[in-house]
Amino acid sequence: MIKLKNKRGSALLITVLVVTIITTVGLNAAGLVMSGTILSGVQERSTLAFYAAESGAERSLWDARVNGFTLPMSQDNIYGTTTLSNNAYYNVNYATSSTETTFTSVGSFMETRRSIYIKY
Repeated sequence: MIKLKNKRGSALLITVLVVTIITTVGLNAAGLVMSGTILSGVQERSTLAFYAAESGAERSLWDARVNGFTLPMSQDNIYGTTTLSNNAYYNVNYATSSTETTFTSVGSFMETRRSIYIKY
């Protein structure tokens, strides 16, 4: 059996290992927080784009049902590009058949797009 005469270096080695482990855990936690922040931003943009699309769909249904809206000859962008107060916008297109009209409302916010299809 070999006896070590100098054991003072073991405290330094244990300290370095503990600091390394704490640093690794801290960096992983910071990465998780950053990922969550990025994903919440994506969710926010998606929600605003969806609500913009819903606004266009509701406007189309309102015009069709309540105001007796006559569909224009052009099927593309029947209201033009409509910008909302939060800088989201929507475009509404339609297609008609002998029995129904289908409205497609596309909402956009900061390069995120969501669509709603309504058969009327």
